[in-house]
Amino acid sequence: MRGYDAFADAITTLNLLPVFGNPGTTELTSLKSLDDYVLTLFDGLSVGMADGLSQFTFSPHLVNLHTILGLGNSMSYIYSAKMNYSPVVVTAGQQDLRHISMDPLLSGDLLGFIGNNVKYKHELKNASEISSVLTRAIKESMTPPIGPVFVSIPMNLMDEDFSYSPPVPPVADFEFSNNEAVDAVADLIKASKNPALVFGWEIDLFNAFEEAERVSEKLGCPVFGETLAHRAPFNTESQMFAGNLLPGTTLINLKLLRNDLVVFIGGDVILYPYLPSPLLEGKKVVFVGLNISPKVGEFYKANVRSFLKGLEGKITKKCNFSRPTDFQMTTKIANEKERMGVTYVMSKVRKQFSDFVIVDEAISSSPIVRDVLGYSPRRYFFSKSGQLGWGSPAASGISMKEDKVLAIVGEGSFMYSLQILWTIKKYSLPVKFLILRNGGYSILKSYSLSYSPGVEKKDYLSFDLPTEKFAESFGIDSMVAGKELEELKWLKEGKESKLLVVDVDRSIPKLFL
Repeated sequence: MRGYDAFADAITTLNLLPVFGNPGTTELTSLKSLDDYVLTLFDGLSVGMADGLSQFTFSPHLVNLHTILGLGNSMSYIYSAKMNYSPVVVTAGQQDLRHISMDPLLSGDLLGFIGNNVKYKHELKNASEISSVLTRAIKESMTPPIGPVFVSIPMNLMDEDFSYSPPVPPVADFEFSNNEAVDAVADLIKASKNPALVFGWEIDLFNAFEEAERVSEKLGCPVFGETLAHRAPFNTESQMFAGNLLPGTTLINLKLLRNDLVVFIGGDVILYPYLPSPLLEGKKVVFVGLNISPKVGEFYKANVRSFLKGLEGKITKKCNFSRPTDFQMTTKIANEKERMGVTYVMSKVRKQFSDFVIVDEAISSSPIVRDVLGYSPRRYFFSKSGQLGWGSPAASGISMKEDKVLAIVGEGSFMYSLQILWTIKKYSLPVKFLILRNGGYSILKSYSLSYSPGVEKKDYLSFDLPTEKFAESFGIDSMVAGKELEELKWLKEGKESKLLVVDVDRSIPKLFL
């Protein structure tokens, strides 16, 4: 069998289709026997689509990039897949090895270039490696900590004729229980006076929402969401939910001031910006999870669902927390209507899109998106890397498996991945876009007010973009919303992609101390 036939058969057998990519001459030979290919007009967008789809389906998906140049164009997306713990299998063509010593055009050290942004990397030495290397790549991508992998494919190997053995799809097993962890944490809780729970993204990954609620209710202790959770950490409808932790040491310390024990389950701590307060100093801190790397406290490795099932039978009530009713929210929403504050806008969005998957790249408005729309299973996705331009392709990838997807994106972020609209139109993807237009990089202006006063007035942080016209140029129906936001009903209707621009309040939010 020829290398290109083996490659097509292997990725089909390993359930890696469709292929996302933007090919070049070094990849064409490997694609001879492949038809199930989703084209993006910028290399990185293919990684973003695969990232979103891999997270949503909890399964690997394959990307095909154009040698070292396509890899370079995609590095921020690959880094995001790493930070999002997404099992993306990245491939790229390499120049013909028969003249590689001459440093031909489109050649380069692909393995060195991608560096530590992937868990596993390998350049094929001969075509007979195709099955074994792709199988190992999948295994590595799905072994905690989950993450992207990379395979370099020299173009001349695809024409090799060899005896092919098809791969056997590997089976990932995450049922990793840890009785030691259960007993140790149960003892810590018994000895504490006022414990708090912090749940993270692995609650969503392993669908441990019911277990998390039962444990929190039995303890009677407040539950917080981890800082910058990129997936839902808890059911926010629960009265045990006390809000999200913000990514600053001082803010975290203040929120957990009265708690002597803090148990992080399935999550970690991401900090930004620097604040001088030591994190949770003087408190007992413990982490439990499979895909986390805590920098403080004790750490126990365990599947969070199995851990919570075991913990439930070993704890008793310690607190009497119940989230108080927020009587100020209704007033806040009403007060923001005239100036189109984001809280008002999100309150309207919640009424129309409560059953949609939300992909959040609102950046400066993300805290409000989280607080107002809330969390539920497989209904919230965000990039933990801080990358701009991730949300639109990630939402598009998810929409290949889910009809109801809403991407909430700032107009500045949207410009990083505008070409995704072509892919959406070509493949009739049903993703909806809500663009929050605030006239510039609001988060940079907010940061400037706190740490670099005066820079927020620079003209290069402000712009006026006719986003709705950009969408129309790609054949995507678009509108600009009015004050009553009646257009949200239009946005929700139908299976076709649509884009709605909302001109929100342009005052600079207070996001930093």
